[in-house]
Amino acid sequence: MPSIQSQHRPFSRRGLTLIEIMIALTMTLIVLGAMMQAFQYASGQMQLGRATMELANRLRSAEELLRSDLSHLTVEPRPYTETTNPNGYFEIVDGAMRDKTNAAGINSYLGDVDDVIAMTVRSDGQFFRGRHIPDNTTSSKIIESSIAEVIWYTTFVDRNSDQLIELTESVKVHRRVLLIRPDMGPWEDLTSAEVTFLMQNNDISCRIVQDGNNDSYDVYSNSLDDLALRKNRFCHQWYKYDDANPSIDANWPNFLDRSLISTFKPVEGNDIVLTDVASFDVRVYSPDVSLILDAEIPVAPTDPGFSEVPATQISAGDFVDLVSGDFLRSNTRFASPQWPTAEPFYDTWTPVYESDGFDQNEDGLIDEGTNGLDNGGPLAPDDDSERETRPPYPYPIRGVKVSLRLIEKTTNQVYQSSVTHSYVPE
Repeated sequence: MPSIQSQHRPFSRRGLTLIEIMIALTMTLIVLGAMMQAFQYASGQMQLGRATMELANRLRSAEELLRSDLSHLTVEPRPYTETTNPNGYFEIVDGAMRDKTNAAGINSYLGDVDDVIAMTVRSDGQFFRGRHIPDNTTSSKIIESSIAEVIWYTTFVDRNSDQLIELTESVKVHRRVLLIRPDMGPWEDLTSAEVTFLMQNNDISCRIVQDGNNDSYDVYSNSLDDLALRKNRFCHQWYKYDDANPSIDANWPNFLDRSLISTFKPVEGNDIVLTDVASFDVRVYSPDVSLILDAEIPVAPTDPGFSEVPATQISAGDFVDLVSGDFLRSNTRFASPQWPTAEPFYDTWTPVYESDGFDQNEDGLIDEGTNGLDNGGPLAPDDDSERETRPPYPYPIRGVKVSLRLIEKTTNQVYQSSVTHSYVPE
């Protein structure tokens, strides 16, 4: 009997099982998750890169301005104590804060932000420009000058009054440019409010003279010679008449008044150079400081691990704060014992103090260092010990270093750069 062959065709499946679909979906999700993480990482790196470039660009413009100012001083950064009166001045005020250590003594990248550097500068070809608003009016005009008084300083608001600088409390670096135009003014019989308006809205280097009754003010525009005297500089304590002793300046030695900076800064803030600043640290070069080895690592006085009594000194010379005690160790820190609580400052000084008719050291003698008489000095008449005044640091500045540190708050990045300028003759 012949066999009967099966008429059925082989089985063919047209879809996927549920298990296969679940496996495929799982693998797809794994791949998508990996891709998302890769894109997220790449996006974060791009954001960090953009933030770094932005910080670098912001710092670069500030560095160029600062480097130009330091390179075009109208005076040599040295104390003027002889007969030559300097044409302008150079001054550094070292505030109480220190880099990497805040007011509470806590290590932090939010560091030294209370230093001030001020100077008279000559333009490098392009004139300085500023605004002038005469007579408390709203109309203003542009003025120019080839020389200017330039002040770099910082401001910040301690919102929670904890004496600490926090990420939410933005620090700003300002560069105030005041044109030296002795041909302008004077402005006489002004009230305190009118003086404030004049200083806020006019980019002119001015000195304030208060009358004997302390109820009105005269304001005069400065020359370079005028600015050699501390009382004539921006936001320094001006001459104050003493009824009991007219030969004494009650505000001597005319310190920088930080409250005046807050009062006289421009209303619009058009002098702001940088925001979100973590440090504005001004240091001077001292050949006296030691560089030592700490665990085979060279460290300077400003580095962790430095010891005041070094076991192994490998070199000498570094940039330090004025107050550190390492800057020119033989200095007396201040020119007079009547300044024990003052902020340390470097000033080019002027010999005018020795012949100005004022009794700066309040010993009952006036200008005894230049009167031709022997007023008790161990040597000849008018010897050095008879001087009424002395610069706080009687040495020339060999170099200045200004460190600028910024915070990018969206990425919490910190970027730092420094401007260093040497004043050693080549």
